[in-house]
Amino acid sequence: MLSNLVLFTGEERFLLDKELLRRKEGFAQKFGSEAIFSFDFENLDVGMIKQAVYGGGLFVTKKMIIISGIPYEWLQRPSKEQQDYVEKFADDLMAKEGKIPEESMLVFVSSKPDKRLKLYKFLERNAMVKSYDQYKEAQLKDFVISQLPGIYIPNDVVEYFLFKVGADLYRLRFECEKLKTRCEVKQIKTVDQLLIDKVVFWQVETNAFSLLDALFTHPKKAIEIIDKIQEDGEDRNAFAGMLYWSLKLSLFIVDLVANGIKDSKEIAAVMAANPWQISKTLKQLKQLQDHNADMKVFYSKLVELDYSIKSWKYPDTYFWLGIKRMLKV
Repeated sequence: MLSNLVLFTGEERFLLDKELLRRKEGFAQKFGSEAIFSFDFENLDVGMIKQAVYGGGLFVTKKMIIISGIPYEWLQRPSKEQQDYVEKFADDLMAKEGKIPEESMLVFVSSKPDKRLKLYKFLERNAMVKSYDQYKEAQLKDFVISQLPGIYIPNDVVEYFLFKVGADLYRLRFECEKLKTRCEVKQIKTVDQLLIDKVVFWQVETNAFSLLDALFTHPKKAIEIIDKIQEDGEDRNAFAGMLYWSLKLSLFIVDLVANGIKDSKEIAAVMAANPWQISKTLKQLKQLQDHNADMKVFYSKLVELDYSIKSWKYPDTYFWLGIKRMLKV
C-alpha cells in the first residue's frame, strides 16, 4: 500500500468534499497553499501534472497534487482524445508501480469511477482508498438534528423533512439552514410539519412520490399537490420523468415482493436504486399492493398523455389538466 497515493471516492459528495477540504487546509497550514496543485477536466494538462508530481519545487518541501474526475466516472466519460491523453499518464504511473517522489502526495478524486478501468483497479489495489457512502436513514436523522442546535424537531417531523428534501446532504444542510434562520427570526423552539411546508423547498422526486402517495386514496389532495407543483413552475418534463420512475419503482417492488424478494437492500441491488428510498416505499407496501392494478392503468394513461403532447395532439400546457382528469374524484 502506497501512503502517498490516495483515491477519494463514494457517492456522498458532501462528506467527500468536507474531508478533502480538511486535508487541504491541514496541508496548507504545514507547507503553504502554494504546495497544493489542483487539476480537473477543465484544466487537464498531463505535462503540468507530471511536472507537479515528479518535478522539484524551489520553495516547497512537500506537495499535494489533486486530480478531480480521474479515474473518470462511468456517467461522465470524456472524449476519446481525453481518454487517450489520461491513459498515457495512467500507464506511466502504473509502469512505475505507483511510486512517486516521497515529497509528493497524489490524490485522485472520483465519486462514481468506472470500475472497469485499469487505473481504478490499480488504485484499488495500491492506493489508500477513502470511500464516502450515502448515509442510512438513522444517520440522516442525526445529521438533520445536528444542523438545528437548540431546536426541537420530533422524529415524525424529521422523517417528513427527509421525505420532502431527500437524502442529499448538501440539500439537507441548505434546507436546515433555512429552517434554522426562520426559527431564530421568529423565536421558534419546535419545528412542526406546517413550518416545513412553509420554508422547505420540495424536490422533483419527492413531489412525484408525494403525488403517488395520495393518488388513489386521497384524489382531492392529489389535485392540490398538482396545483402546488404547477404554481411553483416546476418543469413538466422533469416531473413527468420522476412520476414515471416512481410508478415503475412501486410496480417493480410489488412484483419483487410477490416473488419472494422482500429485503430492502436486495431490492435496491436488483433495481440499482437508493436503499433508503426503497425502505421508505416498502412502508407503504400494503397500499401499493391494494392499488397495483390502478397504478398500471394510471401508468398507461400517463404514457398516452405524454405521447399526445409530444405528437402535438395537445399543447404542453395541457399536461397538468390532463393529469387531473386521470384522477377519480
